[in-house]
Amino acid sequence: MLKLKSKQVALFAGDTIIASLALFLALTLRFFDTPPSERLAIHTQLFVPIYAMLVVMYYSFDFYDFSVFQTKLKQLSRIINIHIFVALLGFGYFYLFASITELTPKTVLVLYTAIHIILAILWRVFIVPSVLNPVTRAKTLLIAEGEEYEELKQTVNGHSFYPFYIADHLNLIPEDLASGNTLTQLKSILEHNGISQVVVDIRDERVGELLPYLYNLAAQRKIHVFDAALVYQDILKKMPMRGIGHFWFFESVHLNIQAYEAAKRIIDIAVALPVLLLYIPFVPFIYLAIKLDDKGPLLSIQKRYGRGGKIVNIYKIRTMDFTDEGEWVTQNKNNKVTRVGAFLRKSRLDEFPQLINVLIGDVSLVGPRSDILANGGRLSAEIPYYMMRYTIVPGLSGWAQVNQELPPNSLEETKVRLQYDLYYVKNRSLLLDFIIMIKTFRVLVLRTGM
Repeated sequence: MLKLKSKQVALFAGDTIIASLALFLALTLRFFDTPPSERLAIHTQLFVPIYAMLVVMYYSFDFYDFSVFQTKLKQLSRIINIHIFVALLGFGYFYLFASITELTPKTVLVLYTAIHIILAILWRVFIVPSVLNPVTRAKTLLIAEGEEYEELKQTVNGHSFYPFYIADHLNLIPEDLASGNTLTQLKSILEHNGISQVVVDIRDERVGELLPYLYNLAAQRKIHVFDAALVYQDILKKMPMRGIGHFWFFESVHLNIQAYEAAKRIIDIAVALPVLLLYIPFVPFIYLAIKLDDKGPLLSIQKRYGRGGKIVNIYKIRTMDFTDEGEWVTQNKNNKVTRVGAFLRKSRLDEFPQLINVLIGDVSLVGPRSDILANGGRLSAEIPYYMMRYTIVPGLSGWAQVNQELPPNSLEETKVRLQYDLYYVKNRSLLLDFIIMIKTFRVLVLRTGM
């Protein structure tokens, strides 16, 4: 019911066919004849890395994520910008590796890009919505309460890509439960409304008397029953806080994943070390700019939470008047961004010294973003189970950072961040880390996020 992988495979297949057709047409226009198999094979090999870059960009801009709604105008704009950006990377690729590729088909690349943009717009903006939308969507009953499941209902019913929709919502009224009216309502809804699927919050004690009846129907293959918390995770890619607790933690979270942790540590070092070495030549110029601006120190060393709540020193280039230890939380002190600091923040150059922490092992490239002590202490006191996000090594970028457009500025927004962080804690893997790194690339290079 809930897995959309077949649609994502269909999208990728369609994208690949469109790219192949664009290359074929570009070669036809360039040489004014039908390209022979040898020429087509050579150019296909040359353009595979360019197509790979395009797929990465598509993924980072949520073109394979059905839970993200994009207007046709937004899709059209993004397709054009992505293809032009990839074409520029393609020119660089051809020049850098000219000795290896032996060809630099610049004219073909220009034709390919123009044709590909036209075909991609036709495919993505006009054909996909009509082809991949399900002909019939399964009528589903929701038995769950709270703002989170209202969000689930609105998301599913607002996007026709999903193969089901919430046709009815059974409210758990205590008086009706006590009198047996809720079970009567459930039977009536299933018998008369054509419901084929039920999404139920099995962790809600109030649904206990309904579960045997649902079990019997499911065992007889009359309906399909799904855990509301799992559906919520699958659709919205975050954890519902209603189900979070110590039982959830011991049941769902695996901390001792040795092969994954070892592989992740190797990747951290393999990426952080060369990037840090490339960054070092910029440091003298940054130091000079800071000294000319306000004569303050170069580095800002903040005490933040690490794994298990351990306190670690995090290194950054100073971008504010003084190193912020959370005085704005405890003492209401005003700390302004400096003129040079504003540029460093916008260019992300202030973040690179944190790679030292990655090499030490205090943080990882990917993981929940760590808090300043004062702020983390306040949040852990106000939000239940907040410190669960520190059961793993924090990171420079995380699932919350690539899913929330702006840093949380309120308690409610911080709760949403925790939902994303706990989703990562539960589902972390090398694949999810790779997805986060791809989406972080969009944030860093194109400056569309935090």
